[in-house]
Amino acid sequence: MTAIPSSPAPSGRFVRRLGPHHFAYLRAVAEGLDLGDCARRYLGIEHGHEAKTAHQEAVDAVRAVARRRGESAWRLVGLSIRVPGGAPRPSLEAFAQHHGLDGFSESEVLKLYEEAFPAERKTTRGQRLRERQLALLRRLEGLAAETPQPSDLVAGWFEEALAAKLVTAGFLTLGALNARISAGGVWWRALPAVGIAKARRIERHLATLLLREAQPAKPLFTLSATPALWGVPSPSRAFHASGAQADGASGDGVVQEATTTALARPLLDVDSDLQAVQSWIQARAGSTATATLYQREAHRLLLWLQYECRGATLSQMSVADCGDFMAFLQNIPARWISRVRAAPGTPGWAPFRGQLSHGSCRQTIVIIASMFAWLQSAQYLSANPWVLVNQATGDDPGKKMLDTKALSEAAMLEVLRFIDAQAPSPSRARIRFILLFVEAVGLRSAELLSATLGDLRMEPEGWVMQVHGKGSKNRMAAVPGQALHALQEYLLVRGLGSIQAAPHTAPLLASTNDPMAPVGYQALYEHVKGWLAKAVRASSLPANERERLAGATTHWLRHTFGTRAIAREVPLDVIQAQMGHASIQTTTAIYGRAPIKRRVDELGKAFG
Repeated sequence: MTAIPSSPAPSGRFVRRLGPHHFAYLRAVAEGLDLGDCARRYLGIEHGHEAKTAHQEAVDAVRAVARRRGESAWRLVGLSIRVPGGAPRPSLEAFAQHHGLDGFSESEVLKLYEEAFPAERKTTRGQRLRERQLALLRRLEGLAAETPQPSDLVAGWFEEALAAKLVTAGFLTLGALNARISAGGVWWRALPAVGIAKARRIERHLATLLLREAQPAKPLFTLSATPALWGVPSPSRAFHASGAQADGASGDGVVQEATTTALARPLLDVDSDLQAVQSWIQARAGSTATATLYQREAHRLLLWLQYECRGATLSQMSVADCGDFMAFLQNIPARWISRVRAAPGTPGWAPFRGQLSHGSCRQTIVIIASMFAWLQSAQYLSANPWVLVNQATGDDPGKKMLDTKALSEAAMLEVLRFIDAQAPSPSRARIRFILLFVEAVGLRSAELLSATLGDLRMEPEGWVMQVHGKGSKNRMAAVPGQALHALQEYLLVRGLGSIQAAPHTAPLLASTNDPMAPVGYQALYEHVKGWLAKAVRASSLPANERERLAGATTHWLRHTFGTRAIAREVPLDVIQAQMGHASIQTTTAIYGRAPIKRRVDELGKAFG
């Protein structure tokens, strides 16, 4: 059978080109399936009122083809004839109205009615009618259906309003849309009023158009189970094995035998780069946070070797590779940056969230070089290329040396004024305690979260608290009056009484729902950031300061302690010990105003 010339494209909102999916839809309707369900499955239509319009447009388009072909049964297109045994027959008027037979002659409606509901009510006749419908649809599909192609414009296959959004976002063809969806990520971000639910419907409809099953997007970056990363024997094992063979063949005596025995014992019982990296993390990371950081940096390097160096191993990394990796960190390609917040190895995930800051680049290089040095000491690597590389990244030229992420005294007063103006609540009590306590004590977020009332005690020198800080190191921090007063008020709101009477196991910082339940870092971060943002927006601070404080987080409160202590002329060694810095140089580098002031004063006397 030769195909007839294609008919003019339907001009409706939902049906502008007839495809196989339209005929699949009409066959499903003919089988008596729910119209709304069929519209969702085959036409990508969700809303009931749109389903009715799309149904009528599909029926009109296919009936037009049938009439042009001289099909006498063209009226059967779009009808859903049900013949349930024992069901009451509708009136003739209700039948015509239900099936959209307005305009049909009375004899035509009566003929269809009698075929659907014969006097003997035998379902076999209804089945024959349905078979006639299906046969007609199959004939018409072979004549009129166009197979959607990747080069087709989306305007021909998606409903009018959605097609306009897709075109505006740059998705002109079905192929372009399919390629972007296959890449993963939040591909629908540029489509107004389209969320994840509607995006999934678009994906399913596109899969229907292109006659394929909707496949989940593949992750862009995964550590593959290739010999380069998993199956290559560790260099230490290969070295020891070859050394043992050579030594055994030489037969140089007891000294040679002793050397062979020593070399035959690798320090790491691992068989791949991944296992070696895990051994390094377990041995060197002193906390969960550090382990997470090490894992991330090592994972990024292994992925870089896999994707940018054709699956090279750690032992194959050269001096030139080290330089290339440093350059890569300073200008990360777009495909290495995530388009969506996703777990590693899942669609849309990439190793980086954005371009790295100067400080982050330096931190990465320090960590990777340290890992290589450890792996060489463990005899997993025979050489360390990083010792031959200039690892110095210098200082960030854009960093303002005397700028710190801290709240000024004026800003702190504005924030506290806003908080005190709010209705009393556990949330308000908690944020007020956090602000005043950390400003006076200078704890890190992790130190505040892990502290309990049992860590505080009264000594002859005054109130102090034992802090388990960075690097799993303990220190004693002074708790001045401002912090004690804030803590006492907070405990009263929690119903725990005085500091001495409250249970020693009570967390210093608690859930707003349970005074004895601790909170996690994310809850603390969001709590502080949310309150600070609202307070800053409502403040009368200058616009430039409000802009600077817009991104204030929990860590700003620790810096607030440091800058406030410097401004009140607290000696640097006291600040160092209170904050738990490893050296006074760290304190000076962060809070360097005291040495600068002294320098300015002294030079002013000489050259004033």
